[in-house]
Amino acid sequence: MIEFEEKFIVMNRKYLKDIPGAYFSFFLAMIEAYVPNNKYYVCNQDEPYANEVLRIILEGEEAKMND
Repeated sequence: MIEFEEKFIVMNRKYLKDIPGAYFSFFLAMIEAYVPNNKYYVCNQDEPYANEVLRIILEGEEAKMND
């Protein structure tokens, strides 16, 4: 069984508007300076297709480990 470490934070963009101005500027500067420009797919665990998504991810991770 593959174990995953918690290494990501996912934030809905709609909540960014709630960050006060000075903090928001600092937050964006930190992201631009230190976070690579990667893109991800995010799946909520309560979605009806979540188990299928997880199965596919786990199969892919296992395949990478076996290569």
